[in-house]
Amino acid sequence: MLFEFFSPVKIIAGDNAIFSLPVQLKALNVINPIIVSDDGVKKSNLLKFVFKALKEGGITNLTVFDDIPPETSTTSIKKAKELFQSKNCDGIIAVGGGSVIDSAKALNMLISSNKNELDDLAGANNLEHDTLPFIVIPTTAGTGSEVTTVAVIFDEKQNRKVALADEKILPDAAIIDPVMTMTMPKKLTASSGIDALSHAIEAYISIATNPISRVFATTSISLILDNLIDSIQKQDKTHRFNMALASTLAGIAFSNAMVGINHSLAHATGSVLHIPHGIAVGVYLVESLRYMENSIKSELEQLSVYTQKGYTNQGFIDMIDSFLEKVSQLSGVSFRLKDYLKDENLIDKIAELAVIDGSSIFSKIEFTRDVAVEIIKNSLKR
Repeated sequence: MLFEFFSPVKIIAGDNAIFSLPVQLKALNVINPIIVSDDGVKKSNLLKFVFKALKEGGITNLTVFDDIPPETSTTSIKKAKELFQSKNCDGIIAVGGGSVIDSAKALNMLISSNKNELDDLAGANNLEHDTLPFIVIPTTAGTGSEVTTVAVIFDEKQNRKVALADEKILPDAAIIDPVMTMTMPKKLTASSGIDALSHAIEAYISIATNPISRVFATTSISLILDNLIDSIQKQDKTHRFNMALASTLAGIAFSNAMVGINHSLAHATGSVLHIPHGIAVGVYLVESLRYMENSIKSELEQLSVYTQKGYTNQGFIDMIDSFLEKVSQLSGVSFRLKDYLKDENLIDKIAELAVIDGSSIFSKIEFTRDVAVEIIKNSLKR
């Protein structure tokens, strides 16, 4: 076996980790950062922790852009770029969930490349120059974007998602503090947690998986199975921190091993139906695994052992199915495709987009349009 494993992001995690922010900025020679965030973070009053940490560190010259929409947007990123340049900023701090972090990555790419359109940077490794100093403070526990080399941005003009991938967009540091996830509502806690679960499972069964990424994946899966339910039911720091940690571990796993057809279907469905990514991932997870079952029997058996749940391969899938149902009941989030896809004429469109999604090439099965249609139809029956 020959493989590579790459995870250079510095991780500062635990209670009061947020107060290390000034130290991290100083190490990067940043004195005038832009803080990229969204309205949800603003309304949750989470930025007060960031402002307090910066103030205690003597950094008072702050520029805030909090107009990132729930679904990433090329328009908002261009606006952030204009503000960054007008204020002569010298670094980026992302405070938020996946949309904010991905938007901050794209902002970094646009500024560093001196380009105006993200399409010019779409694909992999198209950055010719080093990026700006970049620190991420996640406020959700699911995307793992704080440790990944990818960003997915919605292009309103073309009504599709643009995938960006480059090692240069990795943050210099990720600050994981449970206080930043304490205000997550039940539905967001649930959908983001299932996103992390899918990252970890798909990273484990990917054709690009390796022994190191699998350690991160199995640890993440165990943490999620043991903590997501309690995180939905309680605002408890221990469970919230464990979920934040699980998200980061899953991010490291899939950043090295990639995801597969479940994410391909989710990306396509998100583009067509405009539903949150964590929900889109959840609606296909079980049927994607069932379709691939014969090709991933040994992996499913191993997952049963490593997560200490004692299930056989079929039992493991059933366990994930039951887990999704319990998460749904407690959070009010539906992971049933029939609740979102009302027009079956859209199935072909979703399938066509899914098979050209880059994630599909890491699957152990050949992902054709007919396969995509079958999984979509099976998911509709759930």
